[in-house]
Amino acid sequence: MSQRPWPRFAALLVESRTRARMTQEHLAGVSGVAVRAIRDLERGVALRPHADTVRRLADGLGLGGQQRAEFEAAAREHALIGSRAQASRDKPVAAGSGTALAAAPPASAATAMRTLPRDVPTFIGRDAELQQLAEAGEAGNALSIYAIGGMAGVGKTAFAVHAAHQLAKRFPDGQLFVSLNAHTPGQRPVNPADALADLLQAAGLDPRQVPASLQARAAAWRDRVASKRVLLLLDDAAGHEQVRPLLPGTPGSLVLITSRRRLTALEDARAISLGALSPDQAVEMFARLADRTDVGAGDPMVADVTKLCGYLPLAIGMLARRLHHRPAWTPADLCADAMNLLDLMRAEDLSVAAAFDLSYAELSASEQRMFRHLGLLPGTDIDAYAAAALDGIEPPQARRHLNAIYDQHLLSELRP
Repeated sequence: MSQRPWPRFAALLVESRTRARMTQEHLAGVSGVAVRAIRDLERGVALRPHADTVRRLADGLGLGGQQRAEFEAAAREHALIGSRAQASRDKPVAAGSGTALAAAPPASAATAMRTLPRDVPTFIGRDAELQQLAEAGEAGNALSIYAIGGMAGVGKTAFAVHAAHQLAKRFPDGQLFVSLNAHTPGQRPVNPADALADLLQAAGLDPRQVPASLQARAAAWRDRVASKRVLLLLDDAAGHEQVRPLLPGTPGSLVLITSRRRLTALEDARAISLGALSPDQAVEMFARLADRTDVGAGDPMVADVTKLCGYLPLAIGMLARRLHHRPAWTPADLCADAMNLLDLMRAEDLSVAAAFDLSYAELSASEQRMFRHLGLLPGTDIDAYAAAALDGIEPPQARRHLNAIYDQHLLSELRP
């Protein structure tokens, strides 16, 4: 039996989805096209995609201009091939004449080995942590793994992306970004098998050749990047179980992992823990993002706003951009409305409160209760004995709760 060629539309769909850092499930959610339909289109199995399906996929992928035109043209070409194939099946074929659709070798799968998001031009600070990563991968005799942790809104992804761009030239065989969605509102954490399928297709494997099992996909991925120098950025990881199958198996590559959890079970991973910005860095960031001649880093009200933000980049960025879009407002207006700052810290589908809610939701009911009780403390420091008294439990249990809250980067440990 002859083999149908892998259509150009399937390759473009895979390439566009990979570039947009979407899983098939994510694309299905934003486009309204069923996951099975997307899977069949990418495999070249589905024939004659409906024009409305193509439009919704293009919208979901954010395609415009020339990219959208090429996408839609490839879809029409795909539909034409499907129509011809259907006509050939309907037409009687004389014995010995062969199949009506000429055999052709499968088209090469599209590769997308440079998928880092854009760097943030307003990136500030983190000099010590960047210097720590600057030495990563130089020896080349081991796989370098860095687990970048920190609380919600501290700028883990921005830091990792900025560092990856600085290090990109050292990894000429590819710089790949994978969003694992551990704390993405409305999204489930990405299954490692799905992440591996995306990585294999990004590396040029025909979707029809992707193995079925997690173990086989992990082995195929390690084989694809063996003897290569790649930088792999795994963003927003849920835990070591999600990450471990995605790790390359040979020396010379670098893996950056961002997570709100402390990945203590991930062997050989070096930890980089990000804290809040310094006051000077915070006011500089606010002034840059506000981008107004009447708002400067030396303004004392800017210092007050950033202090109210806890010096967290996510909160600072939201208020600075809100000030940029509200020319009648001043930093003093933000401070005067301090009780409603959480409501102001919203931008489209993102908010500071929602970011912390996701971390809080991962605590058990008893850990959540202790976290609420810690908010009643008049000071900023507490030990296990005081926490036990505050929560009405025994010190060993209080210590376990504190450790769990600490592992979610909702507490800092100042000393043993």
